[in-house]
Amino acid sequence: MSRDRFWSGWRRNRGGTDASPGAGPRALNDLLKQVEKATQVRRSGLDQVLAELKLHRDAATDAELRSALAWLCNAVTRFGHNPTATRAREVTMAADAVRRAPAG
Repeated sequence: MSRDRFWSGWRRNRGGTDASPGAGPRALNDLLKQVEKATQVRRSGLDQVLAELKLHRDAATDAELRSALAWLCNAVTRFGHNPTATRAREVTMAADAVRRAPAG
């Protein structure tokens, strides 16, 4: 394994107790990928992704982006409580709405 790949793996791992307290949320595109992966295969760590999405939602200045992020946060919450195919489709549609919203 190359040294660059090793360190990039460490930088990506921000969950749990390893995260520094001042570290902000991961990039929005990374979080969207994690959410979409979680709808296809049951994954742990969805709570951390949801917390980071909420940080992005609260920091968003554009009304359209904020609305799309609110929809995504709600959809992820519902999917976490009841992971059905219908909820997975809603999460996918909400993630697409966030991608289409202008960056705020």
